[in-house]
Amino acid sequence: MGARSGASRRRRRGLLRRNEQHIISSRRPMDAGDTSCWATSLHADLVRLIGWRVLAGDLLDYVRFRAVCPLWRSSTARPRGRGLVDARFRPRQWMVMAEKCGLHPGHPELLGYVRFFNLCTGYFVRSRIPLFENHKVLDSADGLILLLREQDHTVRLLHPFTGDIAVLPPLTTLLRDFGDGLNFSSRDLSALGDLSATSVSVSLDGVITVLIIFSWLSRVAFASSGIDHQWRVSTWSLTSPLWWSVSFKGRLYVLCYKYYGDDPQFFQIDPPQHKDMGLSDRPKLIATCRGKIQPPFHLVACDSDIFIIGLSNIPNSVHMLVYRLADLIVNKVVPVTSIGGNILFANYVSSLSVSARALPTIMGDGIVTTAPGDIYFGKNNDLGIYHLKDCTWLPAVDADEYHDKWLSKPSSPRNLVHRIFWRRFNLEKFGYYFSWNKTRPSLVKTNWRDEV
Repeated sequence: MGARSGASRRRRRGLLRRNEQHIISSRRPMDAGDTSCWATSLHADLVRLIGWRVLAGDLLDYVRFRAVCPLWRSSTARPRGRGLVDARFRPRQWMVMAEKCGLHPGHPELLGYVRFFNLCTGYFVRSRIPLFENHKVLDSADGLILLLREQDHTVRLLHPFTGDIAVLPPLTTLLRDFGDGLNFSSRDLSALGDLSATSVSVSLDGVITVLIIFSWLSRVAFASSGIDHQWRVSTWSLTSPLWWSVSFKGRLYVLCYKYYGDDPQFFQIDPPQHKDMGLSDRPKLIATCRGKIQPPFHLVACDSDIFIIGLSNIPNSVHMLVYRLADLIVNKVVPVTSIGGNILFANYVSSLSVSARALPTIMGDGIVTTAPGDIYFGKNNDLGIYHLKDCTWLPAVDADEYHDKWLSKPSSPRNLVHRIFWRRFNLEKFGYYFSWNKTRPSLVKTNWRDEV
């Protein structure tokens, strides 16, 4: 009996060892030269088709897809060299994120590394970009970063993941056009570095054109990489005293508001179609929102739509309304109650959309913004979230988050919601202004914030 049980145990151990060897052999790393592997047996056209589907989701997923094996890499298009001219390779879902303790990109302690945040998944990645050491972040469009070089004020358009760069003329060449209308005071010339929105377009022959709109000057300027030696300025200006802008699919969209009680109007600014063309045509009126909302307004690009955010025009109302620009174009003035589960960050400097997957602590279909004066969340805590479905206000962050009472922004953004909402302030290395010299204009930097 004992010999029979011992033999059965030995047989079971032998079977277990053979099964373990089979599992280990099936889990061994994929050999690039193994032609029997399923990855190398796929047809190149099928791999290319799958690659385009992956690229439609996220650029970094496409990079990982190409790293599976040599066949997949050779069958798909290489991102480097196409990051600027081909819109499919732009990192739209990624934004530059300041490090903890307010360390701006390019700080010596970061050793050239820059952190990026995925607005859809919430993932963080770090990339080494030494270019930030002597450049200032001006703006971003479709994930591309517009930089200003400190030495000669040259503007560069950077793809942060492929390293593709387009060189544009120095920003100081704009003084030739704005000089007659300015007094050359520090306030006037600082407006050249204060951008409201930036759009990037590519012509059929591969020429990259950058279109920028200035916050204080109400003018639009553009330049093409490799062609223009100075920025060209529009012959018209935005005459409305209040306006907001957003970049979307290579165009600029502007909301103009003349006075209280007026209906906000929406204009579209197209980039020049040819290299010899200018911005002589005035913005095209595309929609009007009649008698529904009042300031403060915000324009947010979310997926394939542009949303308009404002307060209800009912007296003493604290409710917010959201309209889809595509609906207003066809005269459908109906507020939306769902924005696809996304979260809209409505900042007076710039606004953006974040997926609820990236911020699981905040309920989707909400607006993060500074709450109206009638809403009180506690001392120095005015950042709230408005839920569209139930029309309620809740604090977006904990009440003990410290705010600077003069600048109305957190001095050290520890909370992720704060870091996203005040991202433009956290990315700035210095406060910049242009000063006028008798011989030439120069860019002067003043340290106005604690860098550590």
